[in-house]
Amino acid sequence: MAVQINKSLCCGDNLCVNICPCACIELNENKKAVLTRKGRLTCISCGQCIAVCPKGAISLNNDGTVEKGEAITNCYPQFDEIAAMMKTRRSIRQYKDKIIPQEEIEKALDVVRFAPTSKNKQYVKWVVVNGKEKVRKLADLVIDYMRKTPAAKRMVASHDSGEDPIFRGATCVIFAYCDKEIGERYGTVDCSIATTYLELLLPSMGIGTCWAGFAIATAKEYPPINAFLGLKDTDKVEAGLMLGYQKVKYKNIPPRNKADFKFI
Repeated sequence: MAVQINKSLCCGDNLCVNICPCACIELNENKKAVLTRKGRLTCISCGQCIAVCPKGAISLNNDGTVEKGEAITNCYPQFDEIAAMMKTRRSIRQYKDKIIPQEEIEKALDVVRFAPTSKNKQYVKWVVVNGKEKVRKLADLVIDYMRKTPAAKRMVASHDSGEDPIFRGATCVIFAYCDKEIGERYGTVDCSIATTYLELLLPSMGIGTCWAGFAIATAKEYPPINAFLGLKDTDKVEAGLMLGYQKVKYKNIPPRNKADFKFI
């Protein structure tokens, strides 16, 4: 993607010049914004210039498709609203026997693509396992790997008896993944940020989530899971959630330790 500036719309207010984190934009002799010679090489297409421009003069050229910024129509939620949302987030381990429609999952993932990524690389990808039978097959693979671990003996026995200690009856599992080489530097953090966005968004749709820790750890070590997910050998699962329609409604916020911080 490359930044594209419509000089006829530019008002020369210098906002884009000042906001650019890579010093890619300058005003020319006519007080119009242009990419610097350096900027043509170092622009990371982060969109800060698009977000700040009051005239809509800046867009992104994405493989020949011009993408303009979306106007902000709603104000940001107030602190108390966001605080309440974050405090009432729960790890859900009891789900209704109801499949999540694919379009609902697509709608949520279309929002979380706006999660920040290092240098705006946007290399976070998703794979969705939707449906009880598919989720059970995935649990089978996780358990197969755990059979060689003595500490997992009770969990293996629980699974073999027909219970679901891996996904707790969730009807869907979503993994965030990226290329292994990218993952060595940024993957774990960026995939985790995007997954956290997803975790905070889904309750607004009546969908509960819990981090799929056993599956995430196993996927990193057990190639058959990559094969089941249709991923390449060079792909690496970095984060993931089990999810489903929430069975229980919570009435209270449980206590937590006081925040441990200091100012320097």
